[in-house]
Formats: sequence, C-alpha cells, structure tokens
Amino acid sequence: MKIGLVLVSEGFAGAERSVYKITEELSKIKDNQVYLIINDEIFLQYNDLKNTNIFNIGIINKGNTLLNLINFYRVKKNIKKIVDGNNLDIINSHMDLSNFLCPKMLNHINVFCGTDLRYLIKPPSLKYRFGFLPIIKKNLNKSIRIISKGKDQIKNLPKKYKKKTVVIHNGVDLEVFKPLNKIKQKKNVILFAGRFIDIKGIQEIVNVAKQLSQYEFWFAGQGPLADLINLPNTKNLGFKTTEELVKLYNQANICIFPSHRESFGLVGLEAMACGKAVIATPLGFSEYIENGKDGIIIPAKDEKSLKDAIVDLMTNEKKRKMLEKNARKKALKYSWDNVAKQYMRVFKEVLRESEKKK
Repeated sequence: MKIGLVLVSEGFAGAERSVYKITEELSKIKDNQVYLIINDEIFLQYNDLKNTNIFNIGIINKGNTLLNLINFYRVKKNIKKIVDGNNLDIINSHMDLSNFLCPKMLNHINVFCGTDLRYLIKPPSLKYRFGFLPIIKKNLNKSIRIISKGKDQIKNLPKKYKKKTVVIHNGVDLEVFKPLNKIKQKKNVILFAGRFIDIKGIQEIVNVAKQLSQYEFWFAGQGPLADLINLPNTKNLGFKTTEELVKLYNQANICIFPSHRESFGLVGLEAMACGKAVIATPLGFSEYIENGKDGIIIPAKDEKSLKDAIVDLMTNEKKRKMLEKNARKKALKYSWDNVAKQYMRVFKEVLRESEKKK
C-alpha cells in the first residue's frame, strides 16, 4: 500500500512526535511504501526516519500575511504534485493546516489532534471561519473516514462527521520512555513538559509555584508564555530532545499537566511509561488515567486542586509509589505498533469502500 502522511506545522511537540512514531511503525509493515510530506520548519526532526520517502514542501511561515498566503498556495501545489506523481493509495493528513492544504480526494483521511477539532465546531476567528474552515469542510465531506485522537473531542461533532469518525489513541515508545536505573531522582522537583501556551495551564502552574516555594518547578518546552517562568523556584529548560525528556521524567518526583483541553495528552502517557505519578485534567488525560489508581485527575483551571494534589503526592510517598507502579503498567497497553495496526485497518476499510464507489 502506498501511504502518504501529510504534516504541516510551525513547531515540533506532542502531535508532531506522534506523526513521527506512526510513520516509523507504518514503514516497518511489509508491502507498505510510506511517503512523509512535511514543511521545512520541522523537516530536520524527521530526516532520520528509515524506509520512508520524505518530501520537504518548503517554508510556510514568512511572518507576513501576504507572503504566507503565497506560501500556502505554493505548498498546496507541491503536495498535490507529490500525491499525483507517486500515485498514492491513501492520504492521511494530520492537524488543521495539513487538512486545509491537502488536495480533495476520496481516499483522504483527516486526523484531528486537539484544538483543530474544536475549531471545526467553534472557529477561533473570522479569518479561520471564512478562510480555512470552508476548505477543511470540503475535504471532510469528501473523506470516507476521519480519525480523532480522543473520545471527548468528538462529542459535539456534527452528525455527518461523527458517523465516519474513528477514535485511535496515541501510543508511547516503551523502549524509549521507561524507568532509567542510572538516573537519580532529584529532591522536590515537579516537571511540566509541553508548549508554553495558555491552554496548557502555564499560568496556573506559575501561580501555584508562588505558593509552594519549597518545591522546584521545571518547564521543558517553548512558547509565547516563556516570560512567565521567572520565579526563584521555576526553571525554563527550553526545548528538549526525546532522550533529554526521558531523563527529565526520571529525575522528577511528579509530573503535572493541567491543560484546559487535550485530545489525548501524550505527554502524560510518556511520563507514566517512565514510572511517574501524574497530575492532569480530565479532557484528554482521562482517556487513559484512572483517577486515584494510576494517576490523579483534577478539574481544569483549578489552582487550589492543583496545589492540593501536588502537596498530597509530594508528602505521601506510599501513595506516590503506588501510582508510579500502576502508571507503568497502564502505559504498557499503549504501544505504537498497536496504533499502526489500527491505522492500517482504517486504511484498508477506506480502500475497500472507495472501490465500491467507483
């Protein structure tokens, strides 16, 4: 099967890492030919993939609205040229920019990873409503299948989209994200990993850090809210590679992800795979965390609950150790090879149904 995966994105984070792993696993399956179509801003993050045909469709962000529109037109043409030139069986586009720029075709499977699915229901701006959304909806109407990373994200989808939506959760690389015996755990360290943006709960973490000066709060990532991380007990560690992130998970006492919303919350599963007790919010993380058993679920935007949960786990070693043990057990159920098999089932269904429509 000739599979084209399209990812157009301005940065590399959880959703982009998931595309890397899906591509890697699909490329291992016999008789698959995988074509990864990505933009210049994230190209270097993928160029070590093996058995994969990788295409760089160029820069998308020039920092100027007019130039960006010109780039979008050029990138759209490049994607179509690659799709047509290689006679691909399946086009699998990830996130809203990719869904916007992909050519409309019957075997196009859209993947929604988080806010992009929410924007389908409630556009964030007039530019999105009248510029992006009509084209994305045309692709959705043409598609046989839509893939969502989480169940909660599809609750309010229009019926015509929901009936052809399949939920496939993200996976975790269990050979990489694991407890490291040689890494010593630090004392009184709380770790956040992800983008420094409002919906990740950055402001709430900083506010709680002000009240808990006895603990260090580490932030691994990057984003526009980086300037908030300026307290004596906060550390902005910047962007980290996967290997560096695994070490940080192992060094931390607990990990916190107080997102306002997520589709699946892959970072939480990665931390659990490293044997960490996780504090997170319901939307996305409750897809795999059982509150009180293998992690702690708190309400979003609730600083008091976040503070209380942190103090509880940091002072109750027995409870923390129990959560750590169960967290690793839960993570073992989410391997990327199983995720790839689920994608392949959908791809085969799409091909069968498209043959019937010819």
